[in-house]
Amino acid sequence: MPIKRGLTITFDASAPTEPVADVWQIAPDSALVHHRPDQATFTALETPDSVACCYGELLSYGDGGSTEQCLRCALTDWEAGKLQADRLNGRFVIVIGDKNNQEWHLITDRVGAMHVYAVWRGDRVARIGTDLPSLALEASARELDRQAVASFFAFGFFLNDRTYYTDIRILLPRSIYHFDRQGRQIDHHFYFDWHHTADPDRTYDETIEEYDSLLCQAARRCTASGRTVLPLSGGLDSRSLAAMAPPGPSTVSYSYGYSPDSVETRLASRIARVRGFSYTGHIIGPYLFNRLPEITLVLHGSQDIPTARQVSISEWLHQHADAVLSGLWGDVWCDQMGLADGLPGDKTLGEYTYHKMAKRGRGWLLDQVCRPHLEVNDIEEMLSEKVATGLGEFEQIADLDFRLKIYKTSRWSFRWSNASLRGFEIGAVPRIPYYDIDLIDFFCTVPTEFVRDRRIQIDHLKRFAPDLARIRWQAAEANLYLARHGTLISLPRRAAAKIGRTLTGQKVIERNWEVQFLSLEGRQGLRDWLLAPGLSLHDHVSRQTINELLMAFFQKPDAASGYTVSMLLTFSAWLEAAQ
Repeated sequence: MPIKRGLTITFDASAPTEPVADVWQIAPDSALVHHRPDQATFTALETPDSVACCYGELLSYGDGGSTEQCLRCALTDWEAGKLQADRLNGRFVIVIGDKNNQEWHLITDRVGAMHVYAVWRGDRVARIGTDLPSLALEASARELDRQAVASFFAFGFFLNDRTYYTDIRILLPRSIYHFDRQGRQIDHHFYFDWHHTADPDRTYDETIEEYDSLLCQAARRCTASGRTVLPLSGGLDSRSLAAMAPPGPSTVSYSYGYSPDSVETRLASRIARVRGFSYTGHIIGPYLFNRLPEITLVLHGSQDIPTARQVSISEWLHQHADAVLSGLWGDVWCDQMGLADGLPGDKTLGEYTYHKMAKRGRGWLLDQVCRPHLEVNDIEEMLSEKVATGLGEFEQIADLDFRLKIYKTSRWSFRWSNASLRGFEIGAVPRIPYYDIDLIDFFCTVPTEFVRDRRIQIDHLKRFAPDLARIRWQAAEANLYLARHGTLISLPRRAAAKIGRTLTGQKVIERNWEVQFLSLEGRQGLRDWLLAPGLSLHDHVSRQTINELLMAFFQKPDAASGYTVSMLLTFSAWLEAAQ
């Protein structure tokens, strides 16, 4: 049975509720707002006219520094009719109850980093909450949304506002929702409009300077309270955050890899050593099947379970940190989407986007699990049309590359990347400097040419952190001064490594599913969760068909079949955990 977590708003006043930490009801027949303590911050305020709470964190608003100060400033402005919702900065959902009109408002953060869901009954909402498993168990009819599941299998995340069930939708980012006391939606509007307005007067060097200033400000906001740890890797996003962190052992860092000689941990340890950070390297071993129900519930079953490898060190995080600093989405803001020179060939933007997002390994899932239950002639055509329609929401953005970037932010980041943040949350609160609204506003003014091939991020490190720039970048296999020649420079090293692996029979492990699925325990875990008699999964696809898939996977595992099996496991685990 799912553990109730987080914030819940019940519009059915007759519904039974258990004792909880905080309860508000602004009228006898109005909604009941309650919170059960969990890892996320909960801050509540009340005035003669209003009640308000912030589930999550506000990192800045007005003159406020702490979440409570920011919420107080926001509530004061709300009551005065001058709230600047687009200046609310953090990972949060804010609930404001109007005592006089007996109505409720919900405000979501700009990028939807804090997920909140609504259970609909006809034209009204029965319940709103931040924990999908609890809502599904207690308030949903749990009729499977087959089209939504098809998008989940095709892309690795649910498209738009859909979830597993037809009566549960996720509330959209950058939104203010307005409900009456019975849960009828009075209004919904976006308080921020995505745009791309390149600044023609700012030079490239000035752009790098402003990027440095804003990234430093974002990092300060994220480290202003509590013990914060910094994950490191061989990439550029965590390295850029390392450049913002105070040198010395007061900065606590870590990395993880799949073997003692992992290139990722080797490069991360070099970054930590150069800056003098406290550092811990973790080797990821089999953990998934020992904790599968817990992980499934925490991730809301909303992403390929093995990809959230951060859950493997949740206990270490809990012991060492209050918050973890994630470089999430830095690579998206600081790079192009492949369209800096326009669309290739005769493809439309919708076709190009679908091709970029659709996962290898989706075919088996769509054919075997979805097609028998969907009255759709061509599932991929249906999904492609949904992508094209979604892109149409951002037609005001003339730069095709940036338009795709915002579409990816509003879909992929919202539904996949932000789901993974809950994997951190088992151990510590995630904070994301690249989600800082001032940094986002800045990137909305940067020409695509400035970010092409990570140009701005590379030149920033070379200028402001040359010691870090001299360390090899894992993707380029060379340091940042020689990155453009990385393939040629690394050729002898790669050749020697390949010869060594051939002689020793050693296999390079690059993906978490390889660790979790290919051991004896992992193989048995897959059989238990995919083939055991009585599984709900077999209502959707036969045991024999699944057994044939597993036999082929075990014989020749690769990235495509690894994805197929991972997503099927996620689906099965959710069906069992959400009962």
